[in-house]
Amino acid sequence: SIPKMDHLVCFLAGSLALGSVHGVGDIELAKKIGETCIEMYDTPAGLAPEIVHFHDQKDSTDMYIKDADAHHLLRPETVESLFYLWRITGEERWREAGWKMFEAWEKNTKVSTGGYS
Repeated sequence: SIPKMDHLVCFLAGSLALGSVHGVGDIELAKKIGETCIEMYDTPAGLAPEIVHFHDQKDSTDMYIKDADAHHLLRPETVESLFYLWRITGEERWREAGWKMFEAWEKNTKVSTGGYS
């Protein structure tokens, strides 16, 4: 089977980052997962798909999106994880990536009657 990652996995980056503060998580693994989650948002609309698939060549890290997985469900897990990574590491890149995601939500999912779709 082809390797894949569901968007909900992005919560794990925050959990591992929080755990690292208490000696039970892995901050380096949290960063790697966080970076992959940021890459999931590298789409024309700036919104992540529900699932990404990875090319299985060992020399390729490219991901791709199948049509059936291209929908975005407004999940907050990634931004929450990026917030924790920013607070724990002090690295501004995490906050900047979270803000970019928020801006994409505002631009592409906000409805005129209020709320998001």
